[in-house]
Amino acid sequence: MKHFLIAFVLFCTWLYFGIRYYECNVKNLCAETKVSVVVDTIKVIKEVPAKKALTFLPFTIVKNDAKVSLIDSVSNPLQSFFDYLNANQQEELVITSFFSKAEDGAIALSRNEVVKKKLADFGINTERVVMQTKQEDITFTDNNQFNKGFAYEYQKMTEERVKVIDKGISSKILYAGFGSKTFKPDNTLNAYTMELKNYLFKHPTKKVEIIGHTDSNGDAEANMWFGKERAKSVMQYFVSQGINADKLTISSKGETEPIAPNNTLEGQRLNRRIEINISDD
Repeated sequence: MKHFLIAFVLFCTWLYFGIRYYECNVKNLCAETKVSVVVDTIKVIKEVPAKKALTFLPFTIVKNDAKVSLIDSVSNPLQSFFDYLNANQQEELVITSFFSKAEDGAIALSRNEVVKKKLADFGINTERVVMQTKQEDITFTDNNQFNKGFAYEYQKMTEERVKVIDKGISSKILYAGFGSKTFKPDNTLNAYTMELKNYLFKHPTKKVEIIGHTDSNGDAEANMWFGKERAKSVMQYFVSQGINADKLTISSKGETEPIAPNNTLEGQRLNRRIEINISDD
């Protein structure tokens, strides 16, 4: 019986390995199943922001010349810039002056000065204008002109820039038709009034002194009166634009404090002025 059991166990063992051999080596049923995983690679492509379209000041430049002229001098094309800066007291105008590869970069700097003067003559506060230069591929016309020599954009002023502007507002010299005895408010006075109104809103404890000055023509006593009348006219204009009259005082220096010689027409023009001084209450 014992031998029978041993033989039976050996037979079962042989049978098991025989079957495994047949399944694995003959039928290939024991091959390891491999699972292929296909991973799709998704490429994330960042969109390149579209290049910002340039907008241009209405000025024409001339090749190798500092000359700058308005494209349309009839319809007051600078009015929109004047209005925007008055309505947006926290912003400034950034102007890029282009010059061609055939020009020296200094020509763009000279053009900048011409443009700044034209803006100032129109009444725009050029302290709120930032000028820069850039070389570009420029195709001039047959008469050496180009109408897109100055690109511009508006930007919010930094705190440092606001401090510079506020300093200019707190001590200002104005020329607004003071050559005649009749008061004539102009764009310069209008723009300053808006800036002053904004300044006083931010600094409610400040007080404004308006001082009238004249040239030396005529009687000294009469000039003292004229100076005060001009200061009064400016004060009334400020009030008409919404500035509290309680914050304003007037005085006159007449002809006593000239800033230029009175023996020239230009000197007389400079002496006919209004000074604004702002101080704490």
